[in-house]
Amino acid sequence: MKQIEAIIAWTPARWAELKPETAGQVVVVPVPDEAGTSKRYMMRAGASSSALAALSDEARIARLFIDFQTLVVRDGLDPQTVHQAFLAIDEYRFRIAPDTEGAEFEDPPEED
Repeated sequence: MKQIEAIIAWTPARWAELKPETAGQVVVVPVPDEAGTSKRYMMRAGASSSALAALSDEARIARLFIDFQTLVVRDGLDPQTVHQAFLAIDEYRFRIAPDTEGAEFEDPPEED
């Protein structure tokens, strides 16, 4: 799914006492979140922010990787767990190192 269609929801690992059922977990769900999955988590980013749509493509992609860093460094989520969740976002898959598990090419290279 496109970044502007994705809600990133997570609960910081350190909030295990506040929200034990989702602490240290992340999910990426499409907008609209009809099942209300993202509401089970303490934090949300991505399409849940109206400011995202106003950003340039480059700024949105920067925001995506800033969100990744925030979940991992500030909020203590496992980097591989976050990576697996973020693979649902097209812009993430297209911009990570091509030899990373789950990476894809937006425009596949032509074969010789």
